[in-house]
Amino acid sequence: MDEAHIGRALTLSLFLRLFEALFHILFQPQHGWGLIIAVIGCVVFCFILFVFLQQLPSRARKWLIILCTFLAGLIYAVEFFWPPHPDPRHPGILVNFMDPYMGTVNDIATVIGSFTLGLGIYSLSLFHGRTLLRRRSGWFYSLTFFVSMITIAVLGLVAYYRSNVINVDIYHILFNGGLISLDSTMFALVAFYITSAAYRAFRIRNTEASLLMVSAFIVMLGQVAVGPLLTNWLPKTGLPADFRIEVLSDWLLTRVNAPAVRAIGFGLGVGLLATTLRIWLSLERGSYFEQEL
Repeated sequence: MDEAHIGRALTLSLFLRLFEALFHILFQPQHGWGLIIAVIGCVVFCFILFVFLQQLPSRARKWLIILCTFLAGLIYAVEFFWPPHPDPRHPGILVNFMDPYMGTVNDIATVIGSFTLGLGIYSLSLFHGRTLLRRRSGWFYSLTFFVSMITIAVLGLVAYYRSNVINVDIYHILFNGGLISLDSTMFALVAFYITSAAYRAFRIRNTEASLLMVSAFIVMLGQVAVGPLLTNWLPKTGLPADFRIEVLSDWLLTRVNAPAVRAIGFGLGVGLLATTLRIWLSLERGSYFEQEL
């Protein structure tokens, strides 16, 4: 074997060892110095990758995003549709060649998805920061946003890392007594919008609206105690029993409403599948898919 072949073999061996070490650092739990090195390495790699992507022309970045999107979707498609085979280590369990890697893939997807939280915080901070600096209309609400976000974040970290009765109680007062109560109030306001929408929908203008009004009235009567009392005089057996309020309400819910809801759900599923395929194959067009990158 000449020197060129030996050099190539050594280079290949070194590359494989570096790849194995990198894979071990990135996808295996690390502690101590290994964790510090992994974090610093990921930060440096992401910075270099970001600079590299910024230097690419717009068309190249677009095709890179298309390729990454297709490969990410292809992993789950292959794992789902590839025929399984019996696992020799666990009799009775069917696996395919992708199953050992899906745990790592799901962890990567979870980490990437968690970055959306940071992106949301950045977007909200950018919007409210501009509003606050330029003193636009409603700047006081932007100030409230920053004060609330920083306060709850700081107190949450203090309650976790310096856990004592005072810190935990203050955090619970703000979270349970403030945030959860405000969330409940916001959801309670939805009832007024539902009432308004029901009033507009149940206005009797034509035959269809009349059928909707009568059906809704029967169903609502069947859900309260006063409904069955109105037809309690009818016998519970035979043909007259079919005209009891609770029977009519159950028939409308299970024989009329349920098939319609299932048909709507089936249509939504088909639409979701079509949209997913269009996004996976980068065929989707619209405001978020034709922007200059």
